Amino acid sequence: MERIKRLLNENRFIKDASWNTFGVLSYFGCQLLITFVVVWLSDDMYNAGNLNLAMTVSNIFCTIALYNIRFFQVSDIKNEYNDSEYVAARVLTCAAAVLLCTGFVFIADFSGLQRAIIICYLFFRINESLIDVLHGIDQKNHRMDYIGKSLFSRGVLMLAVFVVLIWLFDLLTAVIGITVITVMAGLVYDLQKTKKLADFVPYSRGQIFSLLKRCFPLMIVLFIITMIPTYVRYSLERIHGTEALGIYASVAAPTLIVQVAAFPLFAPLANLFAVCIKEGDKKRFIKLFTVSTAVILGIIFVFTAASFFVGQWGLGLLYGESMPQYAYLLPGAFVISGLIAYIWFMNVVFTATRDIKGVFSGNLIGVIICVAATGFFLTGFGLEGANHVMIISQSITVLCLIFRLFWYINKKLFIPGRS
Repeated sequence: MERIKRLLNENRFIKDASWNTFGVLSYFGCQLLITFVVVWLSDDMYNAGNLNLAMTVSNIFCTIALYNIRFFQVSDIKNEYNDSEYVAARVLTCAAAVLLCTGFVFIADFSGLQRAIIICYLFFRINESLIDVLHGIDQKNHRMDYIGKSLFSRGVLMLAVFVVLIWLFDLLTAVIGITVITVMAGLVYDLQKTKKLADFVPYSRGQIFSLLKRCFPLMIVLFIITMIPTYVRYSLERIHGTEALGIYASVAAPTLIVQVAAFPLFAPLANLFAVCIKEGDKKRFIKLFTVSTAVILGIIFVFTAASFFVGQWGLGLLYGESMPQYAYLLPGAFVISGLIAYIWFMNVVFTATRDIKGVFSGNLIGVIICVAATGFFLTGFGLEGANHVMIISQSITVLCLIFRLFWYINKKLFIPGRS
């Protein structure tokens, strides 16, 4: 009976992983194409810089909107909180993110155009956050085909609208356009599909605040995870200007392929790690962790190695004659993208183990190093300094997390001799 249950779980994992992979690759591929299109259809790098600035600033506040609840939600196999409570909590966190971001952009030294682009792009990201909690319900009900179809359709619509509007009008109009079209897609498709699966019973305010309290450390962890690349890019724009940020962001854009290749693993793995813990199967837990690590490291190695040989050619093909001179940034940027992907993977593992203190501490160490060293590296090494400081701080984060994980699973999580 146990063998049959395990085979069924593995078949579900393959099905869910396939749909999730299809959706994530489609959606992130379209987002990646947008970062290319903004360069192709602009006369200079300022549009690219402003778009990346909007992405960078919105990343900070989307950590509040997401609140890092998704992996907690899908690994909640005991159903401690109902669907209504997860949705209500997400609505509250999204409202808080909008208020805080709006206040920040009017306090910070941005131009009027930059403020408008940042706020509009934030609403695009807020819609993503609201759809994300619906996708958590879909995933728990083994309907990640809904997720894959949603991501694919939204990605294609987003790309098509962005291309048309930035070609005919300007960047701000294009950002407004992708916000409107993705909100409509979420209402027409995602909400309707999830309604059929969700158990929207009356929620308890006490339960909502209990959920927010329990996930608050996870939100801080998410904030910290995004803090290193966000802080470095924000500092790059402040120290070297919007055009410099546009150049760096455009060179780094192709390296997102590492994260796109690795991210589809994460959501289905949250369930598998939770099942291993519930069953006390330490051996399977470690095997799953080891295989996942090997896959991510393999992806990093392949793309980083390739960048040494085809980096200049690739940048020339994507952007024209002005960009190949910055190909020296590509290997480091690929390593950074891989480290970000691996840190996200570790976040999934630690969320399943509920070792919030461990994942918080490991990421905090990396951010402290980053904040302390960013000014020195950017001033002393220019664009390449951005690579240096991120690689150092993220590598230290990864090492701290690995040491903590193996200590925790040996001393706290699994009873010796049980597995």
